[in-house]
This record gives sequence, C-alpha cells and structure tokens, in this order.
Amino acid sequence: MKFLVCAALLAAGSACAQNPPQFTIQDLGGLQDLPDCSATALSQSGNVVGWCAPNFNWNLIGTNGAGSPPVDAFLFTNGAIQDLNLGMPGFQTPVPTAVNDSGMVAGAYLNIGLDTETSASAFVVQGDGSVQILQGTVQALLPFGLNNTGQIAGTRLEVSNAFNYFLNSQALLTTAGGAKPVVLPPPAGILGTGTAAAFGMSPSGNWVAGASVSPGANSVLAMVWQAEKPQSLPVLSNYAQSVATAVNDSGTAVGVAFDMNLNVTAIGPVPGADAHAVLFSNGQATDIGTLEGDQTSMAFGINNSDWVVGTSSRLRPPLGLNLAPLILPVDRNYTAFLYLNGTMYSLTQLLQGGSQGWQLCSAVQVNNAGQIIGTGFYQQQQRAFLLTPVATQPSGPKVTSVVGAGLSVPPVTNISTNSLFTIYGTDFAAQSLSHAVTPADLVNGALPTNVDNVCVQGGNTKWGLLYVSATQINALAESVPASGTVPVSVIANCGTGNDVTSPALNVNAAAAAPEFLYFVANANGQDPVAAVQNSTGEYVGVPGLISGATFAPAHPGDVLVAFGVGWGATTSTDPIGALATAAASLTDSYSLKVGDQTANVLYAGLTPGFAGLYQVDFVVPSFPSGTQVDQTLVLTVNGVSTPTGAYITIVQ
Repeated sequence: MKFLVCAALLAAGSACAQNPPQFTIQDLGGLQDLPDCSATALSQSGNVVGWCAPNFNWNLIGTNGAGSPPVDAFLFTNGAIQDLNLGMPGFQTPVPTAVNDSGMVAGAYLNIGLDTETSASAFVVQGDGSVQILQGTVQALLPFGLNNTGQIAGTRLEVSNAFNYFLNSQALLTTAGGAKPVVLPPPAGILGTGTAAAFGMSPSGNWVAGASVSPGANSVLAMVWQAEKPQSLPVLSNYAQSVATAVNDSGTAVGVAFDMNLNVTAIGPVPGADAHAVLFSNGQATDIGTLEGDQTSMAFGINNSDWVVGTSSRLRPPLGLNLAPLILPVDRNYTAFLYLNGTMYSLTQLLQGGSQGWQLCSAVQVNNAGQIIGTGFYQQQQRAFLLTPVATQPSGPKVTSVVGAGLSVPPVTNISTNSLFTIYGTDFAAQSLSHAVTPADLVNGALPTNVDNVCVQGGNTKWGLLYVSATQINALAESVPASGTVPVSVIANCGTGNDVTSPALNVNAAAAAPEFLYFVANANGQDPVAAVQNSTGEYVGVPGLISGATFAPAHPGDVLVAFGVGWGATTSTDPIGALATAAASLTDSYSLKVGDQTANVLYAGLTPGFAGLYQVDFVVPSFPSGTQVDQTLVLTVNGVSTPTGAYITIVQ
C-alpha cells in the first residue's frame, strides 16, 4: 500500500525510495499569552490538538492549582487554532492526546512531579465544546487513541514516582461516553501476573499498540492487540526491552527498543543504553537506525502506507520515552524524521523551499493523507507545526474507515455477504452532495451501483449503494469470503471516463458480522434496539424516546420484531442487492438472548421489501416482577454475537 501514496505524491517516473516527498509547513499559531506550543495528536482529516504555554518551563507541569492554568489545550481545525478552555478548578495541566475527524478530543489532566505521585484525570471534549470528566475505572486513563466511532485506547496510570508510568499500569479500550472499559491483557503465560500499557490505536480501531509489563515493571516488551486479542512482538537484538507506540490498519507497528532501569526512585527511569526506533512487521523487528551523527531514535507514528515518523538525537533517551513528546519542551539536539522504504530523512530537509527558518525537532503522528504533526523552533520560538505533502496529481477520494451500518460502539469492523456497512473518508463527491437512495433510483429492483458518479468497489465488483455524501457512503457488500480480507475502495467521477479511485482499504471478512439497528445511538454504546410490536407495528421503547413518535415498553408474551444488518447467509434466491421478494431464513445456527434468558425465536432472516435488512421475530420471556427494566438483547449467529450495548425496554 505504501507505493500508492508514493504514486500520488511523486512525479511520473520518480522512484519513491530515491525521491522522498516534499512538504509545505504550517505554523499552528499560539493562544493568547501562551506562545510556546506543542502538537500532540492528528486526525485523518487533519484536525490537530496540543498545548501552549508561556515560554515553557518544566515546573509548569502539574502546578496549575485552582486558578487559570499556565498551560492550556488547543484544537486546530479548518485552518484556525482555538482554545479548548480546559482550565478547571481542582485539576492540573490539561494535555490533549487524541482527536478524531469530527473534532472530538480526548486527553487527561496530568499531575507529574520528579519525586511526587504522578496522576491523570481523563477528559473528553465533544464537538460542541462540552467537557466530560471520565469517572470510575477510566478516571486515571491517559488516552493515546480516538477513532471516528468514539473508541478510546489508553493506559490507566497507577504510579508512585516520576515517569515510572509502566508500574501497575493497565491497557484499556473504552468509549468517549465512558462505557465499561475492556481490559487488554498481556500475552498469556509470559509475564505471570503482569499487566500491560496501550500507547496507540490504528485508524479503524481494530489494532492497538503497547507493551506487556511484568510485576514490578522489570520487563517491558512491545505487543499489539488485534480485536482485543494480544500478540507479542519480537525483541530487537542487543536490547532488553521495548514498547510499540503506534500501529496501522495492517498491523504493522513502530516503537522504541531500550535498556532502562524502571524501578529507580526520585528522578524516574535512567537510560542505560541508547534507545533505537523499531519497525515491527511480518514477525520481525527492524532497527530503523538514526540520522547521521546521532545515537538515539524513537518512532511515534505510522500510517497505512508505512510512513514512519519520530525523532533522532545526539543525546541519550529523554525521561518518559514515548510520553516525552506529549509533555516535554523540545530540544535543539533532536531532529524530526520520516522513515520511508528503508531510508530515514530529516523532515527539516524535506520542506519545500528549504528550512524557511524552521528546525523540526519532533514528529509524533502521520495520517493516511501523509500529513505530519510535531514540534520545533521557528525564529527562536517553540511552535507546533503541520506538514502537508506536495502533490503532483489532483487529490482524490480517500477511505479512512469501514464499519457496520448499525454504527455500534465499539464498531463492527468485519463485513459479510449481504451486509450493510458505512464508509468514512474524504473527497468522495462534491461537499454539497447528500443523496439517500429512493425507489426512483433502483435499477431493475436492485440498489444502484452508481449514485451521482460515485461507486464503491469491493474486490473487482461494484456494490450497491444506499447513501452517498462527500465523507460518508452506506453500501451493501455482495459475496465475500468467510475469512481473510476484502479490498474496498471508492471511485469518484465513476463512469465519466475520468474515474479517480481511492487507495483500497483491506477490510476483514467473515461469514457473519451481526449487528442490530438502533432508534438512538449513544456515545457509550448503550442503545435501544429498533424493534416493533409484531401485531400493531408500535415502536418498542420508553415513551418520548424520539420526539413525535409513539413508543411503549414491551411486556412478557409480546411478539416483537427487531431489525439488524450483517446476519449472513439465508435461503433467499434473490440476487444480492435486490429487494427481498419473500421471507428467507438464516442458514447458519443462531440464538437470541433477552437479558439472561433464551428467547423463543419465531423467525430470523431477511425483511421482505428491503435490501440487506434482517429481522428476528421473538416472544418476550417473563422476568421477575418489578418495574420497567432495560434488558440486553444479544443475537449470536455462527458463534458471533452482536455488540453488548443493545437493549429493549420491558415492563413486567
């Protein structure tokens, strides 16, 4: 996939390994009376977050008190910087560490001292600017990843001194709504009672990068999780320990190999050897090396084209390793790098038109469009920057993620035959386009494969469409394998003779990827299932759930119809993409549970008159007498269950 980006950015006939891309640079600016800024996170659409301070001083971290903070957080979006106004009484330094395409921000109030307790209080900033302080088991979370569906990956801190944040840490996967987190474990059997730390998440959210941590943090080893399943990564030769700081949608990870004493007191970990950046790919650990004359390097970001960014230095590793670029001032002895096709480049030397007075010291993230963020010096001032690759071809569509059309939290990231799914990205069509398919758009009773000159291609086949806009497409998968991956791409100007096809995103395929549809989608993933009374068609839910619609709770003995997508193969003889002409039952084994009881299912299969829509007709079981209760609803097809947040409201 790396060659697709090279082809888009470099002149015809150029060799990517010989001709690295050139970049334009944008100074992200500063906040009022806070001129020293640092960039900490980047979204796929180019949103940037970071912090600004007044002539940065180490002693500012954790000393905000209850008054106006000397450090505040920013969001850079649509070409302008804005103060997130995160100063709150009783909280310390606000450090944003993740942002998604909608402008949702995650981070933590940090209290870090050289010889005192280190703590974090996690926060989420919604798109409307409202701030939520996460509570419970995620209160001490330091987020390191936030995707477009609201998933957050991070590390819960429980440390007693300095930067020893590995000690008693816990890798967590949660949501922006603060739902009950999933604990990401270390690989079984290698660390006894050890824990883990998470430091990065792929754009789709299907991969998380981090490290396994032995009791006492004597051993820290790089690892990744795929769909919450742990995988250990190889150890780089000549180094005892390592962490994975970032991972892309193909599972290729980067990080740092090092030797450190992580059990010291007072001033935190002390480097015992030069740390080196590492690329983890195809079961191997590759030493990325350093820039000429340097002895230390650290990799912080990787995109789906295997572009790697980080920093190289003449100095020993900084305290805190991958936490350092988030909270420390930059140092002129450090140089931001881009590692591409086996070669490391100084990013300062890749600026179009020369350095222009810039010294780029640290690069922390790179998105799939090739944009890079970091921190450097401009005219003696510490500044946050955004690099954008100089394209030699017109821009085209880009796919950033593919999820199930139910938009569950966490998302369903597999597709199956006849499943409805949603594609997110950029430049699919004109910004003003918003076209929901109507009966007038159908072609011979089937979904159209071309809507306003936009197509979706799965493998070598164009798939049916239900909705098209500039940044979102709802489509229907045709025949896909029961395992492996399927390349999915978007074609702009489709059928005009000037087709522009996005780089393909490899999406995991499965025999079934079941998901319910919901009346309301909540950020915490706890959602009321779209269900109706079989006899009356009345909506099932609490009264007033949706303004203008009539809802009522279900009762034991009622027959309900609940709707969903991705339930797999059926007995239908209709072509995939055509409106179902008759009921057609699921062919794989299935079961339905309401709360802790197995329901009596009367029918499970396609919904006549629709394409890609499934339904299950069932009898509501009896529960102990009591008041109105939200009971979970879980459908399991071929061993795969729907997301756990689905529920229906029942009154005994």
